[in-house]
Amino acid sequence: MDDATGDDAKGPSNLSRIGSWLEFQTTIEPYLTGDFLFRGVASVNYGLVPSVGRQRDNADGTKYGYCPKREKNWFEQFRREALPYLPVRPETEWDWLALAQHHGVPTRLLDWSESPFVALFFAVWSAEDKDASLYILPRPNEVADSKKPPFEEKEIAFFYPGYVTLRLVSQRGLFTVHSRPDELYRNDALRQFAIDKKCKADFRRKLDASGIHHAAMMADLDGLSHRLVAIQGYRTTAPPAAATSSSIVEQSTSVIESDAKPRVPRPPINPSDPQKGQWGGKKTRCGWTVSAKIIGTDTEWVRIELVVSAERGQQKSLSGHVVFHLHDTFPKSTLREPVKNGEAVLRFWTYGAFTVGVLIEQDETQLEIDLVDIPGAPAEFLSR
Repeated sequence: MDDATGDDAKGPSNLSRIGSWLEFQTTIEPYLTGDFLFRGVASVNYGLVPSVGRQRDNADGTKYGYCPKREKNWFEQFRREALPYLPVRPETEWDWLALAQHHGVPTRLLDWSESPFVALFFAVWSAEDKDASLYILPRPNEVADSKKPPFEEKEIAFFYPGYVTLRLVSQRGLFTVHSRPDELYRNDALRQFAIDKKCKADFRRKLDASGIHHAAMMADLDGLSHRLVAIQGYRTTAPPAAATSSSIVEQSTSVIESDAKPRVPRPPINPSDPQKGQWGGKKTRCGWTVSAKIIGTDTEWVRIELVVSAERGQQKSLSGHVVFHLHDTFPKSTLREPVKNGEAVLRFWTYGAFTVGVLIEQDETQLEIDLVDIPGAPAEFLSR
């Protein structure tokens, strides 16, 4: 089996953790030269995958992946139906794409900011139970060719949009455009910092005092309303104690094939570990077994290998495909792998333990394995 993420498919190996406001200030000091760009995400589980490339849920609980035709349809419908709401029509397809991105249409863009404080704002305003992440990238010299339609761009490129909304101005926003939007963005110069979840409330309070708040980031009545609600929380909640631990995750870039057998999942019994108890709770069943082991570590990362095969002593052979269900925060959380030489193998990098569900298509047997049961796993990995 091909490695699901590729041998080099992990995030920046030179990682740092941020556990206080002072550590954040110290960390970003070397990057305040105007030569760097910043992106904040609310959970370290969220990889750098554009919104249109992420897996989404069907009404029946199954998932669907990236579809170029669907992407074009979303974009063209937005262009048609947005016109009555716009005081000024965007001049280029690039500006239309930026406008669609800022209003929540799934696109092949990733948002970046020239300000680390703006990036931090978006990192600390949700996913309270998750460590956040701050990405830093040197400002590129190359920019996208604005004369070429964005859907014809063959490489990953940065572009500076016309400021078609006030939010782009206030957020000092720019974008990367991704020719393969379902692939994880990698760059050797990219740095990633984990921000401990226990710092989020304190960071929000300090950002507000620094003028970085909803009313400033979203210069409209919605932003003002959000800030008014947030202010009450600042005044009634004591600052949390600073924390010092965090970690980083890397996602697989495989996607479930369209002919995989669908399964409607039951409601999760453990929202923080959504596969827990969904697949029967057993590693071995009907003569099949799933095992897990650690095959590598790198700073905060742990590399896992899952193997599904016939149980020892069984006179049967595995064939066809096996579907692995990872944590829902992975951009590609459902992965369908072929069986080779009687085994289905999946390898991936992760920063913490969770439960994996397994569906053997050969006879629809369901298995389940909790990564906390891996012998010899690092204590920090088990606690995340």
